[in-house]
Amino acid sequence: MNVLAERIEQVKRLIKDADYILIGAGAGLSTSAGIEYFGKRFEDNFAEFIEKYHFTDMYSSGFYDFETEEEKWAYWAKHMYINCIGMKATKLYKDLFEIVKDKKYFVITTNVDEQFYKSGFDKKRIFRSTRKL
Repeated sequence: MNVLAERIEQVKRLIKDADYILIGAGAGLSTSAGIEYFGKRFEDNFAEFIEKYHFTDMYSSGFYDFETEEEKWAYWAKHMYINCIGMKATKLYKDLFEIVKDKKYFVITTNVDEQFYKSGFDKKRIFRSTRKL
C-alpha cells in the first residue's frame, strides 16, 4: 500500500473512532470542490466588469472601491448569484456530509457560498464568519 492510501485509511479510522468532529473550512475547500473564482467561469460571467475595471478574478474584485453604489451592488448581486444562490451543492461537500452525518460534528467556516447548507449539514452546527460589504 502506498503512503497516500495508508494516510487515507488512517484518517478513515480516526473519523470512525472519533466522538466529535470539528471541520474548519476556508476558500481552499470550495476551490477543491471545483468552485473557481478566476478563468473561464469568471470571464464568462463578469465580462463587463473585466472590460471596465480590468479585474482578474472574483476574489480581488470584491475589494474594489467602485465609483458608485449602483455599480458596487450590481457587482455583488451578480457575485452572490453566481457563487451562492445559483449554485447547487458540489460533490465534495455532499461526500463530506456523508462522512460526518452520523457523528457529533461542528463546522467553522469563512465560506459564504452556502455549500455546507446545500449539502445537508445542520445549520445549527455551522458557524460562518462573514465580512461587511
